Amino acid sequence: MNVLNYKQKYLSEQSHYQFILLDEELYILDSCNTLWSYSNKIRKNIIDIFPFIESLKEAILSEPEVFLPSVDLALYKEKPAIYDFFFVKEKDAEKAYILCIIKDTEHTSKYILKHQQEARLAMIENEYLDLQNKNFQLENTLLQIRNTELQKNKDLKTLFFSKISHELRSPVNGILGLSQVILEQENSQGETKVYIESIYTAAKHLRVILDDILDISKLEVGNIILNKVNFHLNAMFQHLQLNFLHILEQKKLTLHFQIGENVPTYLIGDEVRLTQIFYNLLSNAIKFTEEGGVFVKVDLESQKENNQCILRFQIKDTGVGMQASQIDKIFDPYEQVGEYSYQSLGGTGLGLSVVKQLIELQKGTIDVKSVVGEGTTFVFYLPLEYQKNIETNTKSKNEQIKKFYGLKALIADDSAISRLYTKKILEEQGFIVQTAESGSQALETVLQEYYDLFITDLKMPDMDGDMVVEKFLLQNKYNQKTAIVFATGSIGIRKINYPTILKPFGQEQLYKIIESVIPEEKKQVYGLEYLFRITDNNQEFMQDMVDSFVKAAPEDIQRITETIALKDGEGLHKAVHKLKPIATLMGNNVLARLLHTMEFSCLGEFVDWNKLKEQSQEALKLIQISLDFFLDQQKNR
Repeated sequence: MNVLNYKQKYLSEQSHYQFILLDEELYILDSCNTLWSYSNKIRKNIIDIFPFIESLKEAILSEPEVFLPSVDLALYKEKPAIYDFFFVKEKDAEKAYILCIIKDTEHTSKYILKHQQEARLAMIENEYLDLQNKNFQLENTLLQIRNTELQKNKDLKTLFFSKISHELRSPVNGILGLSQVILEQENSQGETKVYIESIYTAAKHLRVILDDILDISKLEVGNIILNKVNFHLNAMFQHLQLNFLHILEQKKLTLHFQIGENVPTYLIGDEVRLTQIFYNLLSNAIKFTEEGGVFVKVDLESQKENNQCILRFQIKDTGVGMQASQIDKIFDPYEQVGEYSYQSLGGTGLGLSVVKQLIELQKGTIDVKSVVGEGTTFVFYLPLEYQKNIETNTKSKNEQIKKFYGLKALIADDSAISRLYTKKILEEQGFIVQTAESGSQALETVLQEYYDLFITDLKMPDMDGDMVVEKFLLQNKYNQKTAIVFATGSIGIRKINYPTILKPFGQEQLYKIIESVIPEEKKQVYGLEYLFRITDNNQEFMQDMVDSFVKAAPEDIQRITETIALKDGEGLHKAVHKLKPIATLMGNNVLARLLHTMEFSCLGEFVDWNKLKEQSQEALKLIQISLDFFLDQQKNR
């Protein structure tokens, strides 16, 4: 096809146009008669031919141009026909005209029809999609309802375990604690000791089962809170070694720990959860091992500049092992391993499931390899923070010093066994202890006089522990701040956030949390701050007082030792009374409180000389600490 062909085609298309000239009243003045012959219509109004134009007359007369696309003239013609109408105002020298151009679009109507069909199909499709979307919404609503019901069931289960755990943990805590106290007594021997050991072992087993059930329940609902603390990996392993010592001796197994040279000494992470992970993995390894032992190895996998590291932990045993098909199911609750089962070996089967979830909660991973008859190896990686340098000083030599002599503590717990156990631990650390068996009694007691430490159970019949603390804080009239610790069977959401210890707890756990909440000045065993204040920083005066203390200290130590040996209450009273203000001057607040206690307990008709002897030994240690400190000060002058 050439240019002429295109031109002819274009001109042929122009035959579809009719031009009609109208006056300002829309009367026909002239027409080309291309589509219709209007020779006999001259001086006729176009509205008579196309009545629909009447509704547009005002616009046609006022607007420069008016375009009416796709006008269906089926009402005026024998068959359907689509036309475009275009009205344009024109002017010559004499008057104004209106040009009406009518285009026959019949040759394009098939395309218009197709377009309309496509539009209708699109509308139908949109309607279908809308119905489909509504169906999806209904399904989602139904799914949400089902999920809500499932969540309610989970919440109900969690609430049930939370409630029952309080009732179970308190007696378990008491049984364990009192059994331990009895076993530590010198007169515990023979059959009685065997019976108590059996009670203690059974209680520990019950605690393991209870902990597993509670942990898996809390993990299911995401109710585990991670608490970062500073800890020493070697110390943690020592405690684990002691925990498994009895069962290892019974089964004649070995347990070895190896820490790589590059592993940071001081780590920051959730020590409680890491200990729980190891406890469950080691329990599992020992249960399924009859000969040989268990080997634990820790290596530094990677280390970053921002005090972050990833540690690789390996627990390898020489036990029964597993088949490849069983490894995939090892972390499923209650899963059996070959001919052995957790139930037959004394457990719940939940331990490894808890381990996996706890590791993943801390952004770690765990893997297991095993050979039947040779043993199993668990390897897990855990990201932790670390401390580069921790300087040691004189305090490190005196970690075993009891720093709480003379401090007053209040214990609130509705369980008599728990009160007795906690009181025993605190008294051994030098606390003067009062107890309350209900929330209301605790509130009344703690408001009557100042206490350095307040340990309260969270769940009590008449008033919960957090409510007691809330009311105490509002009514507290004492200038000094009371250290507050919550004791609970399960950690959840509380109204007030204070350090919390989970029942049942051991002596070391309670000691650690007390150590963290009691202010440093109350635990101070040496210092120059008080001397600075009373001497107005007069260096010469201060030095004279220090020299006097260093010179007199050996004599004071000898005098206390002699009066205790002679059971000379009057002499001990004088020696202690003389030394008490010196202890305060030297910044030994612990010694000052201890001497105050001894001063009033060495006189009277009934004197507990055994207790005074124990207290005097602590006093001598504290005097020696202060003496060592000030001797170091003299050397460094």
